[in-house]
Amino acid sequence: MSDQQVEIKEKQSRNLVFNGTGSGYFRVCIVNLLLIIITFGLFSAWALVRSKRYLYSHTELSGSRFGYHATGRSLFASWLCMFIYIIALEGGVIGRHTLVAVCLGAVLILFMPYLLVQSLRYQLQSTTLNNVRFNFRCSGFKAWWVMLGCPLIMMLGVIVVCTLIMATCRSVSVFELDRLIITGVIAFVVGVLGMAIVQGVSAALWLNLLFNHLSFGKNNFSANISIKKFVTISLISTLILIPVLLIVLKLEVPAYIAILSHEGDPEAIATILESSGTTMLVGYLIYMFGILLVASFLYVTMRNYYYKTVSFSEKFTFRSTLTITGFFSQLIINTLITACTLGLGYPWARVRYCRYLAQNTWVDGDLDELDLQDHNEKIANDIVSRLSRGLAPNISF
Repeated sequence: MSDQQVEIKEKQSRNLVFNGTGSGYFRVCIVNLLLIIITFGLFSAWALVRSKRYLYSHTELSGSRFGYHATGRSLFASWLCMFIYIIALEGGVIGRHTLVAVCLGAVLILFMPYLLVQSLRYQLQSTTLNNVRFNFRCSGFKAWWVMLGCPLIMMLGVIVVCTLIMATCRSVSVFELDRLIITGVIAFVVGVLGMAIVQGVSAALWLNLLFNHLSFGKNNFSANISIKKFVTISLISTLILIPVLLIVLKLEVPAYIAILSHEGDPEAIATILESSGTTMLVGYLIYMFGILLVASFLYVTMRNYYYKTVSFSEKFTFRSTLTITGFFSQLIINTLITACTLGLGYPWARVRYCRYLAQNTWVDGDLDELDLQDHNEKIANDIVSRLSRGLAPNISF
């Protein structure tokens, strides 16, 4: 046997396969829509479960299909409790019960990361592959730091730096307008780049938290995602977006200034809209194009990178082979399909998207060595776990 044959035998590659159809998913969606209308929205939780069960059951790896076993009743109870809590919080604000509103808001902010972790754990324990469940175990404090503490501190740091930059113009006179404008631009650029850094750090911390506490059966996943790499990707995406925003501002701002200068004169405003309508539409389309392009760059580049860092049971690795042009075309075509059919084409668009992701998601390793022993942990039934089950119903890798 040649070295190449030995290598192929020792390390095999399999991609996910999605075999759902637009017509099949359309039937699920249309029934869901009718039942949601009939029940005045109360069926939404069950509709979500039915949709996810269809998508999961039509996704397979080497002949083994995924399963989704969460219940609509669990999600509905969680949503109902959260709705009541938000109504109480809003009532405290509207009724000017400051102490009540502050306490409810503080509790929500402080405990939300823990609740999201419990929700994520429920969703993963309800997800199976070949009847083996996934799981997620993470401490509440670590989740709070990654989801809230660290991002909040970094954002405050960016705000402080921008404030200090603007403070240098505190004593500027009206005759130094150029200096004020330059300082404002510098503060804006620093703020935008600072938020890009916050985004990169937060995404890297979150994905490290997710994969290093994720398990399948009795075996664990692991990942070593570079914060520096994610920050670089985030900064590049911001630099791509800035020229787009400048073009849009150049097209849109003159028209808006003209409209504001003729406030109270409907005829003049109508004339401005008639003469500038095409330009404003072009500006809006360029803006949407730029947003979709940057979103495609961010998602594809980050996904392709972090998949290479993830391993399972020290025997299996993963690859993502998405391309920016391929993903971008998916977004454009699927948006057009949905918009041009007034939403009726959404099931076909969703199926196209799921099939594209599956075709470009690979598992490297001999699947015959995959340990298919399920873990022994049961789904928690305490009050906090029950209340949190519907907070993070969608998980995307």
